[in-house]
Amino acid sequence: MIRKLFILLAVIVSAAYACGAQGRYKINLNASNTKATISSVDIVVNNTNICVSMHGKIIIAPNNNVNGQGDIVATYYDQFDGPNNIGKLKSIGDIAVTYYDQYDGFDNIGKLKSIGKIVFTYYDRFDGTDNPGKLKAIGNTKITYYDKYDGFDNIGKLKTVGNTTITYYDRFDTSEAPGTIKQISGNTPNLNIRRLQEFNADND
Repeated sequence: MIRKLFILLAVIVSAAYACGAQGRYKINLNASNTKATISSVDIVVNNTNICVSMHGKIIIAPNNNVNGQGDIVATYYDQFDGPNNIGKLKSIGDIAVTYYDQYDGFDNIGKLKSIGKIVFTYYDRFDGTDNPGKLKAIGNTKITYYDKYDGFDNIGKLKTVGNTTITYYDRFDTSEAPGTIKQISGNTPNLNIRRLQEFNADND
């Protein structure tokens, strides 16, 4: 859920951004033994690398000149743009940034709507009661979650991202604890899956 966005200017030359630069956007999925979450989205617009964190930050790697320094001009919404999104990032150079407001309905006001032509959509009251406010799609990549029609063990957990499906053990599986990830299957070209291993902080 993206409500408050901050802009950080950075020069980033990591492999993750090089990978993201190959397409319009790349979705980063973190998967541990018990949980799968979308952590961030790498977007390339007008040769500018933008990382949108699901924790509410926008990180920008501007085009650099030969001295390794880049210039980015950012603008922000003010009172003349309406009451809903005052102070939020409005543009990155010539790249527009928009947010949901009262004209889009009242369920997702203030959430990120688009960066350039990449659109973010969210579940609302018309999609049922189990997952309101969660990401529904990034661009043309659809995102779904388990709901009551899948049984009651894993309601709210991430189910699919594009063509990739995450399945979990439930009460009918005796080999593993309910809620543990059973399998991640399918191929989504713009999805980067990072498998994480969890450890207890102590031996208790």
